[in-house]
Amino acid sequence: MVSLSHHLLACLTLPLLVTLLVRICKADDMYPFPCSQEIQKCDALLYHTNTGLDEVEIASYYSVDPSTFRPISHGNNKDYLIPVPCSCGDTDNGTQAYFYDVYYTVKEGDTFRNVSARFYNGQALEVGGEENNFPTGSKVTMHLICGCLESQSTTVVTYTVQQGDSLSSMATQLSTSINDIQSLNRNLTSNPDFINSGWVLYVPMAKDRIPAVPKRMTLFSMIALLIILVRRKAQQMSEEDPKPVSKSISARAFSLQNSFLYKDNIEDVTAFESDRPMIYSLEEIEEATDDFDETKKIGTGGYGYVYHGILGAKEVAVKKMKSSKSKEFFAELKVLCKVHHINVVELLGFASGDDHLYLVYEYVQNGSLNDHLHEPLLKGHQPLSWTARAQIALDAAKGIEYIHDHTKARYVHRDIKTSNILLDKGLRAKVADFGLAKLVERTNEEDLLATRLVGTPGYLPPESVMELQVTPKTDVFAFGVVLAELITGQRALVRDNKEPNKMTSLITVVNNVFEEENPESALEEVIDGSLRGSYPMEDVYK
Repeated sequence: MVSLSHHLLACLTLPLLVTLLVRICKADDMYPFPCSQEIQKCDALLYHTNTGLDEVEIASYYSVDPSTFRPISHGNNKDYLIPVPCSCGDTDNGTQAYFYDVYYTVKEGDTFRNVSARFYNGQALEVGGEENNFPTGSKVTMHLICGCLESQSTTVVTYTVQQGDSLSSMATQLSTSINDIQSLNRNLTSNPDFINSGWVLYVPMAKDRIPAVPKRMTLFSMIALLIILVRRKAQQMSEEDPKPVSKSISARAFSLQNSFLYKDNIEDVTAFESDRPMIYSLEEIEEATDDFDETKKIGTGGYGYVYHGILGAKEVAVKKMKSSKSKEFFAELKVLCKVHHINVVELLGFASGDDHLYLVYEYVQNGSLNDHLHEPLLKGHQPLSWTARAQIALDAAKGIEYIHDHTKARYVHRDIKTSNILLDKGLRAKVADFGLAKLVERTNEEDLLATRLVGTPGYLPPESVMELQVTPKTDVFAFGVVLAELITGQRALVRDNKEPNKMTSLITVVNNVFEEENPESALEEVIDGSLRGSYPMEDVYK
């Protein structure tokens, strides 16, 4: 009877003990990977279990380029290995370990653990009581744990244990061994027969077993594209205008209330006809932007301010310009009514009233390339990866080529620069701000346009400055400066090393590199330090 009682007691208490054990383990379900003195940074992989988000959404949360994702099968799902730069760093509570930091803007109802679980597979380390201090609207740092090994042939994968996983199944899935997994996770895997869903483990994966991604365009391929754009002849250009892909426009009546606009520019408006944009009332624009509330302001330019707004269910960007800037207003309206391309910002409509003009565009979520290249951390962005920079360069080149070569009317943008290249939530680029755009006739001769000097210092080719001549090559030169910024992380105008009070062109700095005795070493010295060495050396030395 005593033996039976003991047996029953054991049966009753075993579930309780297991529950307590699970709760204890859940309190310590991840351990940051300690830094090594020999290696401060590396390329690592974060395993993202698919929870229904599309690739672009996932990329936006991780601040990476979705084209770098490595798809991997997990049962019936397609999960992703996400390459990230992993660095040794210190957290607010004094923890020193390897992390990949991303920023997240807190929404109403969010909690730290909920956000970590939903978007980052529970791989964010809570370091300062974030669960109880996660105010709506604040921009917080999510410390995603990662790892670095001295081995040049192995990459550390951060993996969150899923229901039904075992060390054996993980080893098979990620092409490694149980012993290798245990060697990196002594705190959690001392008993290989017991692992808990939600634990975050480090899995060493041989680099030659990582799923491949299609080869992507490199920055140096962009330079080749640059040369092609420069040399292209007018007679080689297509005169076919692709079918418009924008939505049909409203036929509602509209009257330009500003008499100056009506008298001098009504022809400009009626000239659009087949590509006429949506016409909004001033009341709609004011409602969309909360009467142009200062908190809605997202940009400032030479021709006005840009505000974030909501029109219906659509996010928009509204450029507010004084009526004295009607020339720039109609220049932009003319171009964007005729241009429909994925790499050119889309014009949705316009309005006027209260002595102002308004252009309504699609909202491009990640702001300008300028903000991502120059002091990005101060502006709430992660430094761009090499692959992301290459894709941005390709996107921008396609947008510029389109307005040069693939529209019936040939346009020169005249103000290509990093602040006029916008990035969407997947870090894909769109060319914006056509306020200085000019129509150039197609001829068999080189296209020249006499003009006043416009544009941004540092992006203007010498011939434009000296001779006041603009051709499509003007945009190509400016695009070359953008490429140099993508590679070096420096601005278009930099301080001269020999004369600190003098500014010099970034193009001059890059040209000087190739005049050095050892140009390869000199080139490596000017590459953006925020890349932290995470770029293919073979591309740099091409």
